[in-house]
Amino acid sequence: MTSIGSELTRGVAAQYDEFQTSLEKVGMKTEFLNYGFRTSSEQSYVEMQQQLCLEVFRAAEFLPDDNIVDVGFGTGAQALLLSGTHQFAHYTGYNIAQKQVEYATRRAADCGLSARLKFRHGEAESLPGVASGSVDKLMAIECAFYFDRPRFYRRVAEVLKPGGRAIIADIAMSDGMSFLTRWREDMKRLGTATANRAEWEKHLATASVRDINPWTRPGVQRSVFEILKISGFAKITAAQRIEWFKMAFYTQIVVIGQLLGLVRYEMIVLERK
Repeated sequence: MTSIGSELTRGVAAQYDEFQTSLEKVGMKTEFLNYGFRTSSEQSYVEMQQQLCLEVFRAAEFLPDDNIVDVGFGTGAQALLLSGTHQFAHYTGYNIAQKQVEYATRRAADCGLSARLKFRHGEAESLPGVASGSVDKLMAIECAFYFDRPRFYRRVAEVLKPGGRAIIADIAMSDGMSFLTRWREDMKRLGTATANRAEWEKHLATASVRDINPWTRPGVQRSVFEILKISGFAKITAAQRIEWFKMAFYTQIVVIGQLLGLVRYEMIVLERK
């Protein structure tokens, strides 16, 4: 197990460890943890969540010999989806929640994919064991707002090969809400669209930034109901139920922010300079 330095990051790791424990109690087997991307009103919730991953995969333009790093892989569902849709040489996922590392590792083993999918405990800002200039593609699906962004972007630039690509499905505040990012460290990590871009462009070139608010907002709204449905009836501890309610509350804030134009959801493609 890798040590986690920041108190804030340790808190997020503990939250997701608790969340993962409750997920296993509920018995969810194929869960994705993103908000989803709706392309049709006929899509199920899980299909929307899968679609967001597929949109990231499409932006990555994976090649059969790619060495892939995936930060914040959640339960491992997106890695299993990737293994069934694309050819690649190596995949390593990093997560700060030890229980999610263990769970994803078990899922890969159950599917006979242990040789193809490797999951590690560690911060996205440090990526322990990843050699400089060794990564073709790096993904961060709905998790970069938890990172110390200056450290993260700097480390991404270090590990990518020349011409390597980072694809980030990212949520940030609109520029008009920059005053909020000065209140607390977690809001600073969320950042604003312009401030975050200024940080990554110190180290990485911007290939594209796509506004995906219209397609993600329906999934965010659905997430609130799904979270409340599970947390309200599942046999979980009081502490775990509190974490679910907190997640529902903050998800509702994202919904309102998207509707009012205060929150941005973007598909960002970066390349090593």
